Amino acid sequence: MDDKLKIGVGIGIAAIIAAGGGYCLLSSDKQTPEIAIHNVENSIANHNREEFYKGVNLDSILDYSYDGIINSLTDSDKTMPPEAKDSVKRFTQMLRTPLILSMKAAIDSYVATGNLGGDAGIIELFGRTGIDKIEYRGVERVEINPENANEATARIKIYQPDLDQELLIIAQLNCDSDGNWQIVRLNNFQDLVNSVNSVRSVQLNKYLVQSADVISRHETIIREAEQKYASILATGTVGQENIRADLRALMLDVVQKDWEARKQELSALSVPPEAQDLQDMRLKICDLEIGYVQDYVSWMEDMKEATIKAAEVKKAQARDLNVAATALANKLSGQEEVTQNEN
Repeated sequence: MDDKLKIGVGIGIAAIIAAGGGYCLLSSDKQTPEIAIHNVENSIANHNREEFYKGVNLDSILDYSYDGIINSLTDSDKTMPPEAKDSVKRFTQMLRTPLILSMKAAIDSYVATGNLGGDAGIIELFGRTGIDKIEYRGVERVEINPENANEATARIKIYQPDLDQELLIIAQLNCDSDGNWQIVRLNNFQDLVNSVNSVRSVQLNKYLVQSADVISRHETIIREAEQKYASILATGTVGQENIRADLRALMLDVVQKDWEARKQELSALSVPPEAQDLQDMRLKICDLEIGYVQDYVSWMEDMKEATIKAAEVKKAQARDLNVAATALANKLSGQEEVTQNEN
């Protein structure tokens, strides 16, 4: 298995704990925690489900991790009001059993085929934990509990790109009555999810600030162009060729180029997953405004009703989409929540 294998959620619960063979005591006939972990790693590499479940108590791991996953993801969602978060948490407790079964099915598919399977929503949920980007870096050490020889912990090194640092996942192993060691829990899994969400929150705020600056600068140019447009029309009508020539130059050389520049600058920003819908809206607005300019300029050349109507449709769509984008930006920034509390 590649030491830098990217693991999805299936691995977050499975391959994250699948540590390296450097600690495998192959000279001993008796199983040890190190050998158990090595066997788990091999089972994933060889898609051996039977061997995997010998070393991993997936039911125990998912049951322990479930609340941490749900609570962390819900608490980090800025678009959700506090009362809604409480409702979601209560609702997800009602769905605990079927959701865990869906998680287990996705992980089972990963072990068997190397690909997560099952419900798309579960796969997305796993992705939001940040586990899908984790790189395995090896085992730091394995320790037997000095107070209980049937318990051990494995300190597993991972790298999380969102955090840009190497971290430790603490996996707990228990020894059953037959002397077999099995991974039963990821002790600090919620801490990892919380750290990822905290960094993503910083990334989201950075995107909101940077994109707002781009929009603000270009809105100033558009407002100035609108004033120039009005001043040109104040000297005549669109029926006059010289007026149309001035308007065409303004629309193409200033307005369209500004929307193109705005789109280019927005596209250059790093967009966190939480802001992707907002980014898509803003880029679509740019396209609609560019299309409006092109149709409007075409209308000044052919003076056909169908052409000006096409321009007006694009302008109306851009206007409506801008209202929706502004509302979403306010939600992501928390401004909507502040406004509601003030009211």
